[in-house]
Amino acid sequence: MLISEVMNKYPTTITGDTTISEAAQLMVKYKVNAITVVDSNDKLRGIITEGDLLYKKVRPHAPHYVNVLGASIYYSGIGEYNAQFKKLLAVHVEELMTKDVITCKATEEVEAVVATMLEKHLKTVPVVDDHDVLVGVFSRQDVVELIAKDL
Repeated sequence: MLISEVMNKYPTTITGDTTISEAAQLMVKYKVNAITVVDSNDKLRGIITEGDLLYKKVRPHAPHYVNVLGASIYYSGIGEYNAQFKKLLAVHVEELMTKDVITCKATEEVEAVVATMLEKHLKTVPVVDDHDVLVGVFSRQDVVELIAKDL
């Protein structure tokens, strides 16, 4: 069976200037674990996943301090730390997305793509044409649906 037969041909997409908050809201709304990032011509630029939101997000760095006679003297200050923390939701997808995306073609066999997904621990694989234009998305959910049809 080919990827083109089972892929989602109408995936949710966003651009790099989408905020992290908006991306997270779309993941919840459409119940997906990843959203592809495209340019104005639908060329794939990256992907943002739940994993990116959990593990790769820009974290505020705790202010550095020196302990002098029992008192903590901060280098960058607590105010700077709080400002960085507040900026978390304002960070754009482009700064957080995975840019080196593993993709597949619509003409590939499902079994081969699933093997890659298992080997690389992927939940979603963008499907692109020969010019890296997004034509769909293949996910673990698609695999589960195939299994359910066979039972």
